[in-house]
Amino acid sequence: MLGARTVRVLTAVIFGATFGILPMLRSLPATVSAQSLSPSLAGDELLHVLGDSVIGAPELAAPTMRDPVRLARWETGEWRYRITSGARRGQTEVESLALISVTARGETWKRTIGQDSTLYLREVVGGGLVLPSQITHTHKALVYFEPPLSYLIAGLGPGESRVFDGRMDVYSVNNPAVKWYTGRIRATTVYAGVYRVTTPAGAFRAALIKTEYQIDILAVVAVRDTLYTFYAEGVGKVAEAEHQRIAAMGLFNTDTQIGKVLVSYAAVGPPIRVEAP
Repeated sequence: MLGARTVRVLTAVIFGATFGILPMLRSLPATVSAQSLSPSLAGDELLHVLGDSVIGAPELAAPTMRDPVRLARWETGEWRYRITSGARRGQTEVESLALISVTARGETWKRTIGQDSTLYLREVVGGGLVLPSQITHTHKALVYFEPPLSYLIAGLGPGESRVFDGRMDVYSVNNPAVKWYTGRIRATTVYAGVYRVTTPAGAFRAALIKTEYQIDILAVVAVRDTLYTFYAEGVGKVAEAEHQRIAAMGLFNTDTQIGKVLVSYAAVGPPIRVEAP
């Protein structure tokens, strides 16, 4: 499930393309290795970016994720989050979701993440959602995923995982005929159980989805991103923690930890009926 913070990883790479870093890298003979990136933080360590009292103990039993669209409260609405770490700590970020007319790539939903990015998604047979494209507004970049990137995956049992392998093509929003670069992306998604999560918006029983992203561009830029996303049925995403690392041939390395927790939410669509177990 591609989260809001992962969009920032792509933004960082797009920034390099915009200002000429990637064209320069094409002329260099060496390649970047994942070994030049710092290792991903352990789960307990990464979740501390949310705050010491946010994540409780895991439940002993967790149900199969049969309907992740309902779990994520996929309907028109607005969710407000408080950033808990990083340069924007204490700031508020708004995410919104809206139905749109079907696009040429079959997208029917638009998810807006702050002022940075807009994701275009479609539902798939059997439940779940995929992400065919997104726009990163900061750097006026249009990203196509081929095949569409897995976003919400139906049928995962506790501890089960799914692996996505695909391509990402990045174009100029102002001139979609101009392709900046092509990269490879792998996403490994695991349903990591159910936890008690306490946020300014309340306390929730939330399913944890862990996703590891690997993005490699031109054999010279490597991105590794670990994302923990908590979803509460009837509410949607209630917390998110991320560890992102980017390396480019020794020219630059970044290592960033980011967290956010739900402050408020207002869904416009009809309330979701939650059946008794």
